[in-house]
Amino acid sequence: MRDHDEDDLSGPLADALPLLRELPDVRAEWRAGVLREAAQSGRLARRVSVSLPWAIAAGLMCAMAGGGGVFLATRDRAATRPMTAVADSHASPALLPVRFSVVAPQAGRVSIVGDFNHWNPTTLPMRRSADGQTWEVEIKVPVGRYSYAFLIDGAFAPDPAAPRGSGDDFGRPNSVLMVRGS
Repeated sequence: MRDHDEDDLSGPLADALPLLRELPDVRAEWRAGVLREAAQSGRLARRVSVSLPWAIAAGLMCAMAGGGGVFLATRDRAATRPMTAVADSHASPALLPVRFSVVAPQAGRVSIVGDFNHWNPTTLPMRRSADGQTWEVEIKVPVGRYSYAFLIDGAFAPDPAAPRGSGDDFGRPNSVLMVRGS
């Protein structure tokens, strides 16, 4: 309890506060006996000093262990990406063109977000077509299964022309894109 809160106390609590702040009387023989026992059993705190080279070595070991943990965490995350490689694992994956379009005549800004661009709303802006009603973009992606959605003036919207996927962790509806090679 802080000192400035004392004004809020009344009754028995206000009477108990000075008693709680008093240090109890401890007999000198008892205190000496406790200190003697602690000294004999070696339980007194001892100061440990480490030379500078050992301290640097310990710090480097901690940094290496932390870096290893980050490496393992990102390696496992990269392995779970939904992209499927083509049959030849030594060749780079074939990129296939996919055209997206959505009718949003009142929209001021439309982009597409999904597994293929890490859900980044700035990397794939869509362009308004000549009819003024439809927004379009063509991208190239490797063979695989992707979840995606349109971002229309900041609001997520599924693709009405595509199968629905399960919602994401935030309850937003997603669409599913299957890219198959020949």
